[in-house]
Amino acid sequence: MIAYGNTIPVVALVRSGVIKKAESIVVLMLVLSNSFELKSEENLIMQVTAKVDLGEDLGQNFGSIFEGRDADGRVVIGAGFSGNYNTHFRMDRYTLQFFVRDDEAELEFEKLPPPSDDAGNYLFDYDGRIYQNSHHNDRTARWWDVSNRSWQVDESFGVGEMVAGEGKMQVGGHTLQFKGGEVWCDGQKVLTEPDGEDYHHFYYALGHLFFFNNFKAGNEPRTRLLAILWVPGDGAVDLSKSIPLELQYAGETPFSIGQLGDEVVNSSNMGGVYGFDGKTWKIIRNSLRGVSFQLYSMLNWYDKLLIAQYPTGNLFEYDGKELRHLEDAPPVMAGVSDQAREAQTTGLYGGDLYVGVWPWSELWKYSAHGDSWKFIKRMFERPEITDEMVHPYEDRIRAYNEAHKEDIVWNSWGQRVTGLTPMGDALYLSVSAKGCPERDMRLEFLHDDSVYDQYRSVFRVTKPGCISAPIKWTGKPIELQFRVTESEVTILQDGQILGSAAVRGEAVSGLKGSQITWGTGMFGSLKANLQESSVE
Repeated sequence: MIAYGNTIPVVALVRSGVIKKAESIVVLMLVLSNSFELKSEENLIMQVTAKVDLGEDLGQNFGSIFEGRDADGRVVIGAGFSGNYNTHFRMDRYTLQFFVRDDEAELEFEKLPPPSDDAGNYLFDYDGRIYQNSHHNDRTARWWDVSNRSWQVDESFGVGEMVAGEGKMQVGGHTLQFKGGEVWCDGQKVLTEPDGEDYHHFYYALGHLFFFNNFKAGNEPRTRLLAILWVPGDGAVDLSKSIPLELQYAGETPFSIGQLGDEVVNSSNMGGVYGFDGKTWKIIRNSLRGVSFQLYSMLNWYDKLLIAQYPTGNLFEYDGKELRHLEDAPPVMAGVSDQAREAQTTGLYGGDLYVGVWPWSELWKYSAHGDSWKFIKRMFERPEITDEMVHPYEDRIRAYNEAHKEDIVWNSWGQRVTGLTPMGDALYLSVSAKGCPERDMRLEFLHDDSVYDQYRSVFRVTKPGCISAPIKWTGKPIELQFRVTESEVTILQDGQILGSAAVRGEAVSGLKGSQITWGTGMFGSLKANLQESSVE
């Protein structure tokens, strides 16, 4: 729970009419500031300060601000911007995480109301909010309203229109939106999809706009991947500046995109992995139709790019030169098949790496302390696990198909972990069937609400010592402060509180004497200029 000290909740004051909504933001800032000043004066344990010049925003992942280790070399504290893309959506680059590691605290799972009737959700964060989207029938973005405990439709994304690879991002004071094959900057259209072509899966980084370009007209459909030099605010996107990569197969499409250093890494559902260094493309791995090799998530982790893969269910790492398979990372849950596994989702929370795995909705945690994996839990309760078939309900679907001469895809009701997105003091986790489908009443097991509703779930996962909040872009160097008291962790930007969360006193007792490393850590290398730094 986010801690604000001994104060009356502002939401309660608004509802009672004591203050108006327009006033609530100002009051909240005053309440937070006053509350923290009292606590910080009484029991400040540590304060880490960094003056950072983020430079020109060209879509880069900003990386780690600092990381602290104890005398045994274990990570105990850190802060940074996570560079993460999970299957359909890129996470917000401006979201700043701060943690005090607490290995003794247990994760708590709270199931939230289901956002829609579709059998699944995918998550992303934007401007301090957690959003969900189902790309099947619903196709509407909703954000989680913490105060009202409900999902609210955000019409700006398009009601019934939003699909995979679309969304918004902030770049240097500008707002980009990717929607319906078009690109908008600050409400003005800067790129239009021509007739007979598809533009999809946009990604902006390193001063270039990337997207896939399908040609549908003619007898030979084809697909290419474009990189176009462009800066938001400079008018329309100039296609004559594009650097194309002709792909081997028509219809190639990505499930994850990332960056490492000065290279953008794109991927293909047919196994291709492609790198761009600002001038030229290189093929890291060739696509090959008919051979399963799909990449579902990319995450910056120290000096590597971690990539979640199917069908091993493991992570791969990319070091700028080659892909390397990390075997048994994560392992296989006891009691299920080791075939056709998919590491689909990654996320950082509380100083740990989390990975979600299909088809039995496994949640795993990696501890860099001991280079070890810990099984957290399975996110579905039904059906019971088995190693006699690969996917949940596969036997019942095959039996139905045989009895009724149907061809329902037998792994359609496998169970995914589709979102691991931190915001505030929580990690939000979503699940899904294979494709967020509608309820198929031909299948008897889906007549049971308790079975079907599992697929609609979103969870709020919490533990002490974690806070995530978006920074405010100023175009100037910013001062970031990370404060730890006996009861709170807090992030401030230029003296203003961005967020605060509870921490256990036992977890902060050993922070004094931590060795701080600047500009490197689990969020990747810092892509900014660290002008000043101090630890108190």
